[in-house]
Amino acid sequence: MTSETNIRTLVVDDSDFFAEMTADTLTQQHGIESVAANSATEALERLDGGGFDCVVSDYEMPEMDGLELLEAIRETNPSIPFILLTGRGDEETASAAIAAGVADYLLKLEVVEDKQYGRLANRIENVVSQERTRKKFESLVSDSPDGIVHLTTDGTILSVNPSMARRLGADADALVGQQLSEVMDSEAANQRLEAGKSAVENGTATRSEDAVGGRHYHNQYIPVDSHRKSDTFQLVSRDITERVERQRELERQNERLEEFASVVSHDLRNPLNVAQGAVDLLTEPDDSEEAELVAKIDRSLDRMGCIIEDVLTLARQGQTVSDPQETELSTLASTAWTWIEAEQASMSVESSTELAADSGRVQDLLANLFRNAIEHNDGDVEIEIGLLESNDGFYIADNGEGVEGDAEDVFEMGYSSTKDGTGFGLAIVEQVAEAHGWEVSLTESDSGGACFEVTGVELHD
Repeated sequence: MTSETNIRTLVVDDSDFFAEMTADTLTQQHGIESVAANSATEALERLDGGGFDCVVSDYEMPEMDGLELLEAIRETNPSIPFILLTGRGDEETASAAIAAGVADYLLKLEVVEDKQYGRLANRIENVVSQERTRKKFESLVSDSPDGIVHLTTDGTILSVNPSMARRLGADADALVGQQLSEVMDSEAANQRLEAGKSAVENGTATRSEDAVGGRHYHNQYIPVDSHRKSDTFQLVSRDITERVERQRELERQNERLEEFASVVSHDLRNPLNVAQGAVDLLTEPDDSEEAELVAKIDRSLDRMGCIIEDVLTLARQGQTVSDPQETELSTLASTAWTWIEAEQASMSVESSTELAADSGRVQDLLANLFRNAIEHNDGDVEIEIGLLESNDGFYIADNGEGVEGDAEDVFEMGYSSTKDGTGFGLAIVEQVAEAHGWEVSLTESDSGGACFEVTGVELHD
């Protein structure tokens, strides 16, 4: 057997023969670099130099026994794993070893007579691995930006990480032993304790959100399997204030958009309909000049109607998508294509999959991109839709004349490169994408035409 990790062990025994034989066997046959020490004094001197991952010590030694050596080691090295070799197999010795904090213990005769050095090597690897895992976990907890506290179900603080200590405005060591309700808002503390108790009783982690001191938190309650007399759990509290504030700002924006849409719908569209109706009632003018004036009025009213409809769509599409449904991209494209007047143009689906989206709004996005390709290429254009190679979205490409002007400007509200365009079509496309949490960008297609890429989309096989 060969150790897969670099482990350095100190073997302590007053028998020169046993100490050297054990150290040599662990090194040569099991890949665990081992050093022999023939007394407790020598062992402490070697440990002062550092570099050891584990101590294996005999129990019965003349200068100080194994447990006394462990006590001395703990004064300067409180966490190094310590394996005790004892000649006694009685419960009293085992109990004393466990109480002293040994990582493991073995009967010395089993190792010597049965030559079970492989068993000893396994024990060394196990306890060192556990210690390294513990240190790694403690490092993660210590460095975590989340507030982490270990609690009993009656609210006693057992430990806190630096982030939680800063949040509670006290030194981490000073918080140990205090009640959670004494160091933070009592109502929030009691709510968190009830959630923790529920997690312990059910044996499963639970979550909650609350607000303390004007900040918002997402909390996790994780039962801890320990040997303590009382049940314990770990509270992991993440500050989500910025996320909550962004959500509230989005809600306020949506409310303003609703108000804006209502004003456009009632205060502008109604008088426009009256004007359009009046023009329709006009008798055919005798004078060609008057006929042209009426035609101009009619065209202007039509254009105003288009602008109002696009503005209303823009306002509605900007609302955040809160309940996306699984739908097939090819189905969305086919439905959107039926909305388009495209006698000379064609649309094909190169590749497709399911995605989570608001079907109606994505169909509006696709329809606007289809119209954009047709309007900028005099109707004769081939359009292709498919999945991006990065697997994080889809594209809509054409074989037309390509991008005109700055690719970023095309999404600006009111921007249009044709005299008949309202300048809202691509702004609507961007609004729909942002409402889903996606991004849309304009590049050049393989054939030299325009290619719109929608990224940040969660696709499903």
